[in-house]
Amino acid sequence: MANSQSLASQVQSPAGQIKQSIRDMVRLQQDYQLSDELFWEVFDRRVLLNKPVDIDLFLRNLDTPIAQS
Repeated sequence: MANSQSLASQVQSPAGQIKQSIRDMVRLQQDYQLSDELFWEVFDRRVLLNKPVDIDLFLRNLDTPIAQS
């Protein structure tokens, strides 16, 4: 029974995941001055797709020009 309790405590509920992703977005808005387009792009990945986003890496990749053939 101890194993099932520890496993249950490690799995976050969907509501908990949404709350955490919204907290991340609030921090993003407070710490960075992003355009609306970039903010919503990050929002889509973090909140809607529930994927973690390393914002520093994300912003660095935007500064890197894409090689065109």
